[in-house]
Amino acid sequence: MEGRELRGLLMLCAAALLALAAARGAHAASFGCEILQGSCLANETLLVRLNSSEAGQAPNNSHAQLANFSGGAYPYSVCCWTDAFRSMGNACTPGSARVLALAAPSDSHSQAGNQSGYAWSACLNASVGTVSCEYPVGACSAGYAPVASMASSEPGDGNLTNAHLAAPGHYARQACCRIASLGPPSVAAAIISPINVTRRSDVLCGNGTVSDPDGDAVTLHYDWYANGTSVAVLNLPMDYDPDAATTHDISGYGNHAAVHGAAFLPTGGRIGGAFSFDGIDDYLDAGNSSRLDITGPITIAAWVRLAQGSHFDPIASKAVGNGAANDPFDFRTDGSAAPKLELVRANASSFESVSSASALGLNAWHHVAVTVDAGKAYAFYIDGQPAGNGTFTVSPTGNANPVLIGRRDDGLSLNGSIDEEMVLNRSLSPGEVATLYATGNRFLNRSELRKTDEWNCSITPVDSTGLNGTTVRSARTRVEGSLPLAATLLYPANGNASVFERTVAFDWNDSDEPDGDPLNYTLNLSVAAGPCGVQREQTGIAQSNFTLGELCVDQAYWWNVTACDVDGCSPASATSNFTVASVLSIALRNASADLGALSFGQSAATDAGAGSPFLLENDGNVVANVTLAGNASPFSTVGLGSTAFQFRVAQNETGSLDAAGSQVSYAPVPANATSAIGRFNYSDASDLVAIHVNVTVPPGEPSGPKAANITLQAVVAG
Repeated sequence: MEGRELRGLLMLCAAALLALAAARGAHAASFGCEILQGSCLANETLLVRLNSSEAGQAPNNSHAQLANFSGGAYPYSVCCWTDAFRSMGNACTPGSARVLALAAPSDSHSQAGNQSGYAWSACLNASVGTVSCEYPVGACSAGYAPVASMASSEPGDGNLTNAHLAAPGHYARQACCRIASLGPPSVAAAIISPINVTRRSDVLCGNGTVSDPDGDAVTLHYDWYANGTSVAVLNLPMDYDPDAATTHDISGYGNHAAVHGAAFLPTGGRIGGAFSFDGIDDYLDAGNSSRLDITGPITIAAWVRLAQGSHFDPIASKAVGNGAANDPFDFRTDGSAAPKLELVRANASSFESVSSASALGLNAWHHVAVTVDAGKAYAFYIDGQPAGNGTFTVSPTGNANPVLIGRRDDGLSLNGSIDEEMVLNRSLSPGEVATLYATGNRFLNRSELRKTDEWNCSITPVDSTGLNGTTVRSARTRVEGSLPLAATLLYPANGNASVFERTVAFDWNDSDEPDGDPLNYTLNLSVAAGPCGVQREQTGIAQSNFTLGELCVDQAYWWNVTACDVDGCSPASATSNFTVASVLSIALRNASADLGALSFGQSAATDAGAGSPFLLENDGNVVANVTLAGNASPFSTVGLGSTAFQFRVAQNETGSLDAAGSQVSYAPVPANATSAIGRFNYSDASDLVAIHVNVTVPPGEPSGPKAANITLQAVVAG
């Protein structure tokens, strides 16, 4: 091969090498080769070594040597590389690409890998994807990168065999290779369950068969839709499209984030891939969609791994700077050595910063979230658990800034990694945040459901190279009305045989009714055979208690409760039985009567203003008859049965006695028990009776104190 031909193409060779180096830095998930003097770099794979046949033209016009040749190594190396998440090798194993063929292990002419005749092979393979090669005249096809150029020493072979090798572009015939297009993963279906759900159960987004044509590991990412609308306005599972330098938003709103410097970690995230930020200038830009200009209720959630403390680390920011006007949100850490979460919101004239109660650990993945509701109440969460709450005073008015992940517009940047970033224009409940943390959004917490809403989910498969497949959506499930659950009876308890009051105050727990519909209850009651009957149903009870009319004593009753709302009725509660035991109990509320000082023949009576009468109360639950007897006369000159010492009874409360069966006019206090009160009532408003006494001092009665006792005895009235 002539030297003058090589000299004419030397500048082209240098330009090609420079272009190759630039492409390598700009394309994060790609393939390329370069020719280096000496050994390949640590992250490169040796294809062949070269030795030029002309001094001053190296490495062009070269013979080739196999990578594994055990003799002395040639001075130049063809070194190939790929992105960080793949590894390359030069073993000629099944599935590898035969890039070049050599006539001998060393000091050899070369042949294009698709030609036959040379026995020695120089191969490349990749841990993910398949290496494929082409051998065009001129530029490589789109997606292919140059490996070397070839020129034959014999005419008529198209420079495909018996060739010397040179830097890419030096000769017209090129050897170009690529990591063959990776096949995207797929999921056969998204399957929501249960269908026709109620607010009593969470909803699961299940999946059909998952596959990947390259055999890559696949992670499934989920999104939820209420009445056809995604509840997330930004949902970044952290896939990666290297050609567009973009990570995709799977909410359906198209808020895809441009990647600026952040390093893609295809298998280094908390759930699949993630992005790493250097704390200097790396970030993701999700744009300025009006849907992301959230000035009302909001939830921001992400998995975060902090690399250091004492550093303000933005997680999601739609803010110019620290409390600049009209910033809807700036979610970050507070810059302390044990960093807390911080949220800043601003209106046109002021801003407010609030912090979590708990700190965030370093060098480990943590799920973080902050919510703000319509009333401006905020709550922080770390790993699904509450981490502080309070209330904002400012109301943001919004701005035209983009939403940045891992950076704020004034340059403040995160030092660490972020995965599964989500923004919702609603405030999630504590249960919803806990479910998001625990299930990676695969389950929809029941507290998000509302009657008559229709929900469905979507699944986006992302493989271990960061490639995402087609999103599939499930059918819809309708939120049906929830029937109330059976109530729990409280009083009277089952087997209770010591219920005292005859107007029983029935009490039960409110039935569980998650839809918020008004409840009404039916009290069902039955009684054992006996003298008393009972109304079997008390309907339309609006509260969880009911006081029934008077029941009979010493009969067994059974009761339960049924709860109903607009959707139907619960099963009847468990049935309890009880008995109102009869209790005879009479209390003397005023036990003495002082009639004052009297002269011979003078009279005094408690119903005429002399002292107070005896007061008797029936505090049992049965009607009583009461007898009265004196133990002795207060006078020494006359005995009992005299008009000098008399009594009568009177109603102290209306209806407290049966006048026809009671001694309502004065009669001598008898020596023997005599009927005094007939049918003494036990009802609270009619259970008090007065016993009046009337004395007259007999002639000749000696002076001095006078006293007498009377005895009262009660029995159950027949």
